[in-house]
Amino acid sequence: MTTRFLIPILFLILISGCGSRSVAPLKVLGAWHKVTSGDTVDSVAKRYGAESEAIAELNDLPRKGEITGRDEIFIPKAGGKPPGTGASPPPPITTASASGDSSSTGSTGSTGSTVKATGKCGVDGRPCFAWPVDGKLSARFGTSDGKHNDGIDISAPKGTAVKAADTGKVIYSGDAIKGYGNLVLLRHEGGIITVYAHNDRNVVAEGDDVKRGQKLAEVGSTGSATTVHLHFEVRVGEQPKDPLLYLPPAK
Repeated sequence: MTTRFLIPILFLILISGCGSRSVAPLKVLGAWHKVTSGDTVDSVAKRYGAESEAIAELNDLPRKGEITGRDEIFIPKAGGKPPGTGASPPPPITTASASGDSSSTGSTGSTGSTVKATGKCGVDGRPCFAWPVDGKLSARFGTSDGKHNDGIDISAPKGTAVKAADTGKVIYSGDAIKGYGNLVLLRHEGGIITVYAHNDRNVVAEGDDVKRGQKLAEVGSTGSATTVHLHFEVRVGEQPKDPLLYLPPAK
């Protein structure tokens, strides 16, 4: 990973219908750290107030020893953690909604059960997005057993179409963050970003305008994924929100 490669990613100028705006696409997920001699995962984590586990997983680094062979590594935002692996049971939803509501309800039963949610989208100004893939919920938003998930994971066969949750612009399509694998970020109205990770392959490019339901990628297991699934996030003002609060009940 070279600095020359990162410059167009971090300082991409995007043009929107409301005028020009400078956007760093990966800023919604974190920031890049230039590796210097003597840096370790723990020392970098302490410097940024991040979690060592998250840094190691997102960058595919060993937890111990000096960081070598890398010019820069990705540091997740304070609230950011490694993307879900799809390997743990879905925990209860106890996170705040975009409007500040501190509760939500929903039930999925055991891991792998069909996605079910109460469908709070459309409430308090939240938009109703379309499900990005047809599949089964394998992990929910929130913290369980000390592990955090900034989105939801939806299991589906490899190659299943990953579709845009709503009309928007592709602000990133690539694999610079090792833990997320092939990653697509879409920007929507209202300052909302949707995140689609672990794709087998992406079929859209930065700057593309996409319609709701348009194919963005294909489900895979790239990055830190240990199962085949889509990791899906909704971010408002760069903060991760529970995607189930933006989705209708699954049929």
